[in-house]
Amino acid sequence: MENQTALLKKLKDLVGEAHISTHKADLLPYMRDSYTNLMNREAALPDCVLMPRSTEEIQQIVLLANEYKVPVYPRSFGVNIAGSAIPYQGGIVLDLKAMNQIFEVNEDTLTATIEPGVCWGQLRKAARKKAMDIIPIIGPYQTSPVGNYLLTNITAYSSRYSMDRAVTLEVVLPNGEILRTGSQATEIGAEVNPYFRYSYGPDLTGLFRGSMGNYGIITKMVIRLRPLAEVEKNLYFAFKELKPALKAIQRIERLEISRTVMLQNKHFTVHCLLSPEDLKDPAAKEEALRSLPDFVLAVGIGGKARQAALYEEMLGEEIRSSGGETLSLPDAFKQSLDEVQEGAGQKILRMFAPFSGYAAVIGCVPITSAENVYRRVQEIVAKFDLKDSITDDPLQHELLVVPYDRCSSVYVEQELLYDPLDIDNMEKVKACLRECYKVIVTEYGAVHTIPNRRLLERVVPGYAAILRGIKTMVDPNGILLPGGPYSI
Repeated sequence: MENQTALLKKLKDLVGEAHISTHKADLLPYMRDSYTNLMNREAALPDCVLMPRSTEEIQQIVLLANEYKVPVYPRSFGVNIAGSAIPYQGGIVLDLKAMNQIFEVNEDTLTATIEPGVCWGQLRKAARKKAMDIIPIIGPYQTSPVGNYLLTNITAYSSRYSMDRAVTLEVVLPNGEILRTGSQATEIGAEVNPYFRYSYGPDLTGLFRGSMGNYGIITKMVIRLRPLAEVEKNLYFAFKELKPALKAIQRIERLEISRTVMLQNKHFTVHCLLSPEDLKDPAAKEEALRSLPDFVLAVGIGGKARQAALYEEMLGEEIRSSGGETLSLPDAFKQSLDEVQEGAGQKILRMFAPFSGYAAVIGCVPITSAENVYRRVQEIVAKFDLKDSITDDPLQHELLVVPYDRCSSVYVEQELLYDPLDIDNMEKVKACLRECYKVIVTEYGAVHTIPNRRLLERVVPGYAAILRGIKTMVDPNGILLPGGPYSI
């Protein structure tokens, strides 16, 4: 207790009284998210939550945490659905949303230099002032590129933008040292040329991709942008069956003209189209489902007017030859799907509506396995007799498929929605989720884009030894993210 009091005083002196709280009412919201109900893990009440405002403050906080052997749990913005930023052993929660500066938007290098509290919506607004845009991923405007993109392995979903968005980083390591990657590694590079990733040996920016925050606290990132085209539009196509829709994705991606590509079943689509209130109305939901095809393929294109017209014609040919057809949508529906297709919007959050209970079966597989993975999950959901929380009918799970790098692999996300207050049903969802992952991993070799501790049980010993060895080197006292499902 004496040590805790001394630490809290030093932290308060460091960040200022307005940027630290020990009040229980302030601490409790950091202990849960929409996924923790499924995880059977308890989190301890943290000692405090801090809102640092600079790299130097974070460095001093980390040094104090090492001195007092107190765990640290950073969170970039706070929109969290995977149990990844929970203080499992108490200690210090670092809320980084006050670090929300955009230092530069550079038209020549097509990059922005940002802090971890910058969200996608803020970055998009700044980029568009200079005729550029974000290279989106699927996620609401309120999430952070550092948190929901960099620290997981979520990446491109079209052939045109298959590169990594992250360029160079500034990181406070768990031992208190400051690391800069790529061309930022030299003092002059950090000042005048932070725009080149592959320099000075191995790709250390890549070390932090998918690390879930285990190796350090990102305080600055140079992120790639894209130029806005003269014409940008989203096209929608209808398919009755999954297999030809998957074939269409493969053919489209190999044309290398798509800006975004996303395939969804109608149960995913209807959640993006309807408000949470309408989703609670069985009649409204059923009417919307009747108006939709079984599978919706969305393709974003862009270019000069002549290019866009040619691309649209080429896509129409590929769709028809694959057994699909152009989908006409009411203006309100198209506007909602445009938001989803652009990668970040409020409509994305409707995927979890109306009850916020959300369990995702996620795996990256060859496109030849995607249909089998979908069917197997359907069978397992039926086996566990999962019910729709509104109608009590058999649950129809949501499907989302996005391509990686010219469709060399596809990201398959299948969501089981439930009411977290229905405890009996939630227990069945947990059991169903475990069996789904067992099947898609052991039978189809599915790889999750978000690593967890089970990863270290599956990979070859040399691989696991490298991951653990780096963790031991940069975090000798084990202060960063201990005890959680994503801790290395």
